[in-house]
Amino acid sequence: MLFKNLNAAPPFQLFESYYVKAEENGQPHVEAGCVSSVDANGQPHARYVNFKYFFEDHLIFFSNYKSDKAKQFENNALVAINFWWSNTDTQIRIEGEISKCSEKFSDQHFQEREIGKNISAIASNQSEEIESYEILREKYDAIKAKVDAGEIQENRPSDWGGFQVKINYFEFWEAFEDRLNYRECYKKESDSWRKFFLQS
Repeated sequence: MLFKNLNAAPPFQLFESYYVKAEENGQPHVEAGCVSSVDANGQPHARYVNFKYFFEDHLIFFSNYKSDKAKQFENNALVAINFWWSNTDTQIRIEGEISKCSEKFSDQHFQEREIGKNISAIASNQSEEIESYEILREKYDAIKAKVDAGEIQENRPSDWGGFQVKINYFEFWEAFEDRLNYRECYKKESDSWRKFFLQS
């Protein structure tokens, strides 16, 4: 995850320090966070995504805008995120409001990605049913061949781009003996952050 112009408020700086500590302790998939959303029927859904950036006060990841999760975000923009780093026995809970990134920003990120990942984004109608994985593989191979031959351009699909979460709540959880766990929280209230603790 790339940090840039990070908000100077304590919870943002604390998140970065916890992230760096997990990274230094060899945490695999340190950038992976579980994003939870709710559909129009009130059914919750959760999935892991790779967060690529933490800019100012926004966590950012990329996905298909026609996916199930994108439809859920349109229904209810309030989401929850959870990071679990087993190598440091640390959990970070986050809540906030999600929206799409600008097209310019999504274009820039797409251009900097590996070509194989971009071809996957072009080939896959994310979350739509398909008869077998082999059919998806065939779609990928066919598009890759056309890109390699110069028949089509490796451009960002209009239905793929960034999502940004503007954060209003943090909980920093650390495991301690006898389950007397440490829970330090920050909640956005007007223009300031209120710090408090929760019992384990």
